[in-house]
Amino acid sequence: MEKKDLKTPSYMKNVPFFFITALAAPVAMLLVFLNWGKLTSQMRSNHLTFSILMTLLYVSKILPDGTFKIIFSALTITLIIFVTYIFLGGGRKK
Repeated sequence: MEKKDLKTPSYMKNVPFFFITALAAPVAMLLVFLNWGKLTSQMRSNHLTFSILMTLLYVSKILPDGTFKIIFSALTITLIIFVTYIFLGGGRKK
């Protein structure tokens, strides 16, 4: 299999990505998925983990306290795990 020589976008480097994630965590997670093929596996795992953690923090701070917050957080975590599983190949060996 031939490895593609794709250049990593400048906004996906560590420092700019940190600032994007700090300002808009859900957007940062979307950027990781949109640039999935251009990132190395190490960058993917680091950026995805950091953006998921910041998104969880972002979601938990802007929602009102109570049942809605718990339900929305659980659905968000489930969606993130589901999307990550799909992007990693669904557990199928290729």
